Amino acid sequence: MSRPASSARQQELDDFLAASRERLDSHLDEALPAATQHPAELHQAMRYAVFPGGKRVRPALAFGAAIAARADPELAMPVAGAVELVHACSLALDDLPSQDDNPVRRGQPAVHIAFDHSTAVLAGSALLVEAFAQCMRLSDPTAATAVGARLTSAIGSGGLIGGQVDDLAFNPAETRLEDVEFIHLRKTAALFSFSVWGGGVSAGLSGEQLGRLDTFGRAYGLAFQIVDDLLDEDLDECSILHVFTREQARGHVRELLHKAVHEVEAFGPGDWVLAGMAQRLEGMIP
Repeated sequence: MSRPASSARQQELDDFLAASRERLDSHLDEALPAATQHPAELHQAMRYAVFPGGKRVRPALAFGAAIAARADPELAMPVAGAVELVHACSLALDDLPSQDDNPVRRGQPAVHIAFDHSTAVLAGSALLVEAFAQCMRLSDPTAATAVGARLTSAIGSGGLIGGQVDDLAFNPAETRLEDVEFIHLRKTAALFSFSVWGGGVSAGLSGEQLGRLDTFGRAYGLAFQIVDDLLDEDLDECSILHVFTREQARGHVRELLHKAVHEVEAFGPGDWVLAGMAQRLEGMIP
């Protein structure tokens, strides 16, 4: 990959990601109802699903897109908040016994274990509603409408939800590369693409520049999921390893990330966050 990051730039990226997580968590803490507010159990479950969070990669991409546009990353906060709430919602619902049946999430009991099945469903639904409320916080009404519409497509039957449906019906014995990637692009990459594109919209970008961010997000998101496939090695689920050897999958990730970095090189020095995150993901290939 071009322009390998120096140790100083890597530290700068570390500092940026840590500050982004801190700002986002503070924002979401204020946006979500207090745990004591009625109905308390619902609000406690919502907060439980959101805090403590993971790496907050999707919000960081939104902030990185604003920086690529040479804008204040704070402009992308509504997009960052929206995508993280959708992500938290998806995890709470995916963990249900009727879906992926995961009792543990991020080292603690899943929402439906810590509370109950009904509360997990309702908490996830409430987080989804709040995500759209976040989109409406964008100062430009036209941008708010565009971002809300794009979020709808990213999570609807043609995006995250449709990808989950096909993932649950996945048959390893009858699959092709395009089948796996079609699921990964909707279930995972759609939200990554929304993050980067939405960050660009919030910073006032349009046309070709938004197209470049969109392409970056799709390539990065697909690469992210394939790295996850390599780390998990779970052949009971939809995985690139049903159609690629591990070495082929590694090569595919590198190709995707090279494509992603190429797309944002047009932004010049402002691409340092997005390009740095792509380079870091390449370094995580097992």
